[in-house]
Amino acid sequence: MANHDAPEDTNDIRALLAHLLAGVTGKPEAHWEKLIGEVTALPIVFNPRSNWRIDQSGTMKEIDAIAKAAEVVRQAHPYVPSPKTLT
Repeated sequence: MANHDAPEDTNDIRALLAHLLAGVTGKPEAHWEKLIGEVTALPIVFNPRSNWRIDQSGTMKEIDAIAKAAEVVRQAHPYVPSPKTLT
């Protein structure tokens, strides 16, 4: 994702979160990507507010920062393509 304007998948959401947090804290994006952990796309039918979630770790302060960044990103980009189901 070159411009962070339109995330197309969970990797883009993770990169956007890391970019936002790095800009605010001055810590490298790689640091935040590690703490953000896996971003999972969920079926929209069961998650109408937003269909992605993060699996963050770190100190309480870092987890709080990630949660706040996620809410900001979620307001602008609540959905990523849902996981494909096998038929």
